[in-house]
Amino acid sequence: MPRTVSEELDRVRLEREELELEDLRERVQARREQRERIARDRERSVAEFKKNQWILKNRQARCKHRKGGKDNRFADGNSQNYSIITNTYPTGKVVISCTRCWKEVERPDPKTKKTDPDYPAKLAEWNEWSRYPTDNTPSGTKTHEIVPAA
Repeated sequence: MPRTVSEELDRVRLEREELELEDLRERVQARREQRERIARDRERSVAEFKKNQWILKNRQARCKHRKGGKDNRFADGNSQNYSIITNTYPTGKVVISCTRCWKEVERPDPKTKKTDPDYPAKLAEWNEWSRYPTDNTPSGTKTHEIVPAA
C-alpha cells in the first residue's frame, strides 16, 4: 500500500526523534562516565598524595640531618656538620631546610606567640636547628647588586 507524503513525513520525524533521543542518552552516559573517571582519578591522586606525605614524614623522622654516611644511605649521616641551609625568602620568611630529607623549620612569628598553642614547640625546634653546626652558606634574596662605576 503506498504511503502518503504525510505518513512518510511522520515516520521520518519519528525516526529522527528516536535518533536524537539515542544521541542524548549516549551523551548523558558519556558525561556520567567522565564524572566517574574524574572522581576515581581524584581519589587516586589524594591517596597517592597521602602516601607520599607519609613516606616523606617517615623519611624526615629517620633523618639525622647530618652530612656524610656510606652507601648513599641518606639517614645515616655521620659528619659533625649538619646538612642544612638557611633560606631567606623575598617575603622575609626565614626557613632552615635539611638538604637530605627536605624537612623545613620555619622561624615562628612572634605575633602568634599568644594565639598559637604550638608556638613554644616551634620556637624550641627553631632554636635547636639554628644551633646546628654547618659549613653551608645561607641563601638570601639578593640576586643583583648595583655598584657605582669606578
